[in-house]
Amino acid sequence: MSARTSEALIEKLLRAGHGPCPTRQLKLADAQRLAANAETTARAMGLPVVISVADAQGEQILFHKMEGSLPASATLATDKAWTAAAFRMSTDELGRLAQPGQMLFGVEATHGGRVVVFGGGIPCWRDGTVIGAIGISGGTADEDAAIARYALNDFTDKPGHGPAKGAEK
Repeated sequence: MSARTSEALIEKLLRAGHGPCPTRQLKLADAQRLAANAETTARAMGLPVVISVADAQGEQILFHKMEGSLPASATLATDKAWTAAAFRMSTDELGRLAQPGQMLFGVEATHGGRVVVFGGGIPCWRDGTVIGAIGISGGTADEDAAIARYALNDFTDKPGHGPAKGAEK
């Protein structure tokens, strides 16, 4: 795939759904509930994480830093939420498409390096539309993704979101 074709595909993905705001957006109260779900899960797993919740356009609406979390996790959580909202897919799914030989190889070098291609960022879908996204950072990529899935359990209609391993509801 040529660089020009890759750039066109990236721009198409970024524009998808970026017209008028969807009829249902995550509200601050929703974001607070997502963060509470994520923190409960992270505590159960023994992980101090940073939680970022973004709206459908990737703009941050909530930032929560647990005591003991790493400084680098602040930027990563924010960028994971932005990436999931902007690309309308989880960051680990995007990571699979960004492997050598795949259609989005090198995408992580775009947008000033803000694109994250490992687990922890997941969009929130409602009625087939992305209404926001969550980004988690502080554990492994798999742990971050599990926390994000659990946090979204009550908010998304996209299959595959359920309780994280080791978390109690």
